[in-house]
Parts: sequence; C-alpha cells; structure tokens
Amino acid sequence: MTVGLFIVLGIAFGVAIFALIIWVVVRQASRTADAWKSANPEAEVLLTANGANCAAFPGIEGTLRGNGLLVLTKNELHFWMWGIDKRLMIPLRDIKFVGTTRKFAGKLGRLPMLHIGFHERGDSRETAWTLANASSWVEEIERIKDGVIQ
Repeated sequence: MTVGLFIVLGIAFGVAIFALIIWVVVRQASRTADAWKSANPEAEVLLTANGANCAAFPGIEGTLRGNGLLVLTKNELHFWMWGIDKRLMIPLRDIKFVGTTRKFAGKLGRLPMLHIGFHERGDSRETAWTLANASSWVEEIERIKDGVIQ
C-alpha cells in the first residue's frame, strides 16, 4: 500500500510540475505580446507567431537561440525573445531574400523554417525561425514587397 501511495504522489507531483511549466510559458508569452503591443500601439499587425523558435539570433557571437514573439507589420519584421531582452527589428526594405529551409545554423527543423537574409548597418545577416506556417509568412512578405526581393 505504501508503494502505491508513493506512485500516486509521484504522478501528482509530476503533473503539478508540468502544469507549472506550462503556466510560466503561457505567462511569458502573454507578457511579451502585451509589451510589444504597448511599444507599438499604432502598428498594423499582419501576421504574428508567439512561440516562434529563433534558430540563431543574428549579430551575436556564438549561437543564441530561443523562443519569442514574431510579428510582421506592413513595414517591419519584429522578433522579441522571451525572458531576455533581445529584440530584432528588420525593416522590410532591408530584406534581401526570404524563403524556407529545413536546416539553419546547425539546427535541423522538424518544420520548415522562415529564412530571412537582410542588411543591418551595412552587414549582411541571416536568421531563421521555426513556426507552423512558414510558407504563409514567405508569401506575405513577398506580397508586401510587391514580389520583388531586391
């Protein structure tokens, strides 16, 4: 009988920890979205993905990866990483190519990744995000840029 009680308590503890982790992630996602909306009250949001996984944050020595809020407006692509103050804003005019890939910066994605090449202060940069509908993002970015990537 004691073994059964330990098993039940162990399962209950595991479920409680799992629920706590989910709550923390949902709360962080919500806070990031609220902060972005507060900082960009006039922005016309075309697409958003809260939970997009950045395969490699551009311009950082080494590889910084993580989840965050990806937002496409009519003029810019924004990424705000959860938990740490890392933000990326790419004017659409600076995007030189957009597409999908399965592998980027040593990371093999289970889903196609949105792959962006852009110029930042004269340097060429690339990054990619894993998200469920990457091809829709490619189509929308190309549509906004009139189908011509310069």
